[in-house]
Amino acid sequence: MQELARAGLAQIVLSEMFVRRPHSAELRALLQQAAPAALTPPRREEVTLSAQRGGIAIPGLPNDAFAPGLQKNVRPHLMTLDLQVWLDKLAQSRNRVCRIEIGARAAGTGFLVGQSAVLTNWHVVENAEAAGKLSDVRCRFDYLRLSDGSRQPGSPIGLGPAAIAAFGRFSPAELTTSPDIPEPAPDELDFALLHLGEAAGLQPVERGTRGWYALPTGDFPLNADDPLLIVQHPDGAPMKLAMDTQSVIGPNGNGTRIRYRTNTDHGSSGSPCFSMDWDPVLLHHFGDPAWGAPKFNQGVPLGLIRARIDAVGQAALLGG
Repeated sequence: MQELARAGLAQIVLSEMFVRRPHSAELRALLQQAAPAALTPPRREEVTLSAQRGGIAIPGLPNDAFAPGLQKNVRPHLMTLDLQVWLDKLAQSRNRVCRIEIGARAAGTGFLVGQSAVLTNWHVVENAEAAGKLSDVRCRFDYLRLSDGSRQPGSPIGLGPAAIAAFGRFSPAELTTSPDIPEPAPDELDFALLHLGEAAGLQPVERGTRGWYALPTGDFPLNADDPLLIVQHPDGAPMKLAMDTQSVIGPNGNGTRIRYRTNTDHGSSGSPCFSMDWDPVLLHHFGDPAWGAPKFNQGVPLGLIRARIDAVGQAALLGG
């Protein structure tokens, strides 16, 4: 307090304390004895506002800009973010997400999880594997629409000798209108770990190398209405970001799927789903089969996929 007094700020600080706790008898008694002037706070410079809708003032609202209640944490589940950190992580996703192509056809989306490993859905590459055409599979990075409206074509990378290093099939029920009957088995995770012919994660990009995402080793806590971001190539288009700040619906009955509201389209299969702080949490794979009024999209928890990759002996392909 002595330092505040020397700086000429003691009166201001004590007055503000009394404004914030005007009903505290203990504080009032203390100020009455030590600084009675603080019991009469200086009048703030008047700043008025007018809350309007369509140019007409909304009745019943205060016009004092300092009135209590004008700043509230209305949706506490939404965090505030360090802007530059968030933008840097957004740029990482731009470098690490790719479009999956089979021949001349866009088939889905994938993302780097090791220097030479891409994760996508099994159903994206299943037909190519069955037809013996994995040599036609390409992972195209940096396919973007630029600010001048042009398209950056990006760089395609084919598969290496291992091609599909690990995979898990989807549930047969997910081909029907009743995807939960029965629920997916623990090994029906609809993923494919692709082994690239080049170390894409070590390629130089602006401000370093492309990098990759480390798959989580356990469950990431997702609560109802948590936000989800999905970086994707919907309908084969240049890379897009879909975000919903009230997205998560919840898990299915056995925890093998998480449902959410963030928008996707054909070609989004295999996209990474992120928390608002860019933690990779789910592999998007499926949308509500209902016609006309779909209510959910859903993804597979990445912790389950990581455990399966470890179990089949392919953990060395994953990055830390």
